[in-house]
Amino acid sequence: MTITYVLMQNLRRNRLRTALTAIAFALPMAVFVSAISFVAMFVRIAQANEKELRLGVHHRTTLTNYLPDGLRRKIEGLDPQRTRLSAVCGMRWFGGRVPETPNALTSLAADADTFPIVYSELDLTPEDTALWQRDKRAAIVGMGPAETYHWKVGQRVVLESTVPPYLSLDFNIIKISDNEMRTNFFYFRRDYLEDSLKEVNADGARCNIFWIKCQSAEAMRSLQEEIDRMTANTPDETKTEDENAFVANFTQALGDIPGLMQVMAAVVVFIIALVAGNTMMMSFRERTRELAVFKAIGFQAPRVFSIIMAESVMLATIGSLLGVVPTATFLLFFPITMFRFGPISRIEVSPLAVVVSLTIALLVGLLAGVWPAYQAMRLRTVDALRRVA
Repeated sequence: MTITYVLMQNLRRNRLRTALTAIAFALPMAVFVSAISFVAMFVRIAQANEKELRLGVHHRTTLTNYLPDGLRRKIEGLDPQRTRLSAVCGMRWFGGRVPETPNALTSLAADADTFPIVYSELDLTPEDTALWQRDKRAAIVGMGPAETYHWKVGQRVVLESTVPPYLSLDFNIIKISDNEMRTNFFYFRRDYLEDSLKEVNADGARCNIFWIKCQSAEAMRSLQEEIDRMTANTPDETKTEDENAFVANFTQALGDIPGLMQVMAAVVVFIIALVAGNTMMMSFRERTRELAVFKAIGFQAPRVFSIIMAESVMLATIGSLLGVVPTATFLLFFPITMFRFGPISRIEVSPLAVVVSLTIALLVGLLAGVWPAYQAMRLRTVDALRRVA
């Protein structure tokens, strides 16, 4: 009689309970993979932002307070030899939306001359840059809105602003960027917005934020201190922070989503541990006579121990695979779209999440089976047969 035969018989003994236990493993593990994949996306975005060496300069009070356009020249004046910063790009929030749609795009008006330098990860070709400089109505769009509204390069689109004075502007799409960190953005030239604001007697020579492309991490730290010190005790006092800190302000405004996902993952592990432990204890109590018979016909204590442990690990593995494999397959071929959630447009399966989930399932199976297996190993044949007689 092999261990494999015994395991299969035990799994078939109570098929309903085996199926329910597998489902109880599968559903939490599916949630676990999705949650960890979501957190992994944030980690990947943070790593990409860190490599770009960008500083954001905005009003200390709130991002909605404007800074004067002249601040760009003052920041550039801190490094006239360009040994620490490469370029400074002023941006103004437009908050445009496609007519007759409810949601605003992350649409920003940027300085035409320095935008290709500060956002070099967009991989603008010389032809793209030339067209951006030549066409005042040029727009660079991420894959998110392009897929949602079926936009193509060369297409003319119209956006209506969601902030005063509620302009309606038309743009010419010159590039659709496939950069996954810029997938939800819509960029256009700030001079085009300024001209349009002047037509309605509004001040356009102001920015919500200045982005600085630095040449090193040391340069970032020194410029951060100098800029805030330069504007201290003025009406335009600034707060300078790296891009990760800036993005974190938005995610925290919606709640500590990465933290909540991590807590959810921990709760999932706790749930499956309880399920596995309860199932194995029930199985042990029901099979006390069977285990006593095994010992009576010559099964050694280590072999009985291994039977219980193998059953626990097998049940945990089957249940986790039923949750992990379909979820990973679905996320691989049908990524969950989260359009306009900050820099994230979709949740894609993380290989790390799959490996971690299967490892956790294996550990839970081992831990859940230890105590029942230990009790089975120490079981005295005569006492067990007398107790269940």
